[in-house]
Amino acid sequence: MVKHSFAERSEYGGSIFLILLVTIAASIAACVGCGGSGSQVPPRAGEVWEIDPDAGRPSQPGAVLAYVSGLHVIVLDGNEAYAGMTPLKTEPGPNGGRSIKLSKGLEAVLAPVAEGRLDLRFSTGESIGMRKRVGR
Repeated sequence: MVKHSFAERSEYGGSIFLILLVTIAASIAACVGCGGSGSQVPPRAGEVWEIDPDAGRPSQPGAVLAYVSGLHVIVLDGNEAYAGMTPLKTEPGPNGGRSIKLSKGLEAVLAPVAEGRLDLRFSTGESIGMRKRVGR
């Protein structure tokens, strides 16, 4: 068995520490660069809309699709819409609603139903009621 002196061991350990430090610094720099336009904070608070937790069983496929699409909570601010911090591309939809283009050709329409109520209707046929979040 070869024994190394303390100086040799600390030099070897120092090299590993330096490599680890450079790797961590590079990872942090890469994460900071990932911000992109999708992580900008909305300019104002807007209105928060969420899927209606009181929706019945027939609406559950729409609720699942809303969660998977990230549309279970939407912030509406004038003509802008956000799913969390991600801006959504919307266009005017039928009957005063908004059309949202999602990935893989999926579309959704936010359609007004009553005061404080919207329907989120997907192009695949599923839909779920949404309500305006108040006082949280």
